[in-house]
Amino acid sequence: MAISGAESGWRCARALAAMLVVVALVSACAMTPNGRGGMLMSVDTAGLFGTEAGKFSLNDGSEATLRRDTSGAYSVKLDRYMRVTPLPNAITARIARVETIGQRTVVVIETQERNCAYKYEVLSISGSDVLQWKLGNCVDRPRVEKSADGQMLTLDFPNYNRLTRNIYTDSRMLTSTIPAPAGTDLQSKPFADQALRAPMPASGEGSSAGGRFVPAPPQADTTLQSRPAPAAARNTRTSRASATPASSPAQRSQRTPAPAPLNFPTEEVAPIRIDLRK
Repeated sequence: MAISGAESGWRCARALAAMLVVVALVSACAMTPNGRGGMLMSVDTAGLFGTEAGKFSLNDGSEATLRRDTSGAYSVKLDRYMRVTPLPNAITARIARVETIGQRTVVVIETQERNCAYKYEVLSISGSDVLQWKLGNCVDRPRVEKSADGQMLTLDFPNYNRLTRNIYTDSRMLTSTIPAPAGTDLQSKPFADQALRAPMPASGEGSSAGGRFVPAPPQADTTLQSRPAPAAARNTRTSRASATPASSPAQRSQRTPAPAPLNFPTEEVAPIRIDLRK
């Protein structure tokens, strides 16, 4: 029986449409935690009808998406694994930092909750394995620093006259309260910029950081230094200098001890852990 060209084209069109439907159904699937240690397969309404709020890349080359569904709820979906991590109670969310720590991708997401202006979701991702922590003091951003060896991420929150330091390393989150290191202005507003780094002071007479005026450091008065000293004073200084031997760099370092390392008791913060393979 001969098949006309029109009928053949119609069959191809129907097959293509069926394939597109299958692809759409697969991409619209989502794996979410059921609260009892298992996973729940459902339709990804956020992916179908929601709004994309940002994307970031993972170590394996795949991507993850921060989304907002039609009800206003935020979540992060690992596109390759159809894995969805909800961000409960968030009424706004943005991707603040993405770092590679060891073999995992660590993402810091800044959220806002009711009566809490600053809250942070920290996700540590490797393949389908996601560790999740919630941090923050509700009043300011943390200063986030990555160690030189790429194995540790610190998140420092101002806490009155001290710092609350959270340390991510080796898939663990540790927390401690420590004295503020020398030179840390705990009253700085904002404490960190949008990239979660210490604000850079502008050069000149002063700078403005978040509406707060920051005066420039005092300048040395060079007027008196430029005037020649009287002869008697010059002779006195010369005799004192000859009587006192110059100290070597080694002697100066012995008189000024190096600051002690910040070693304080820490407490481990338990993560929420969900694995698609379970």
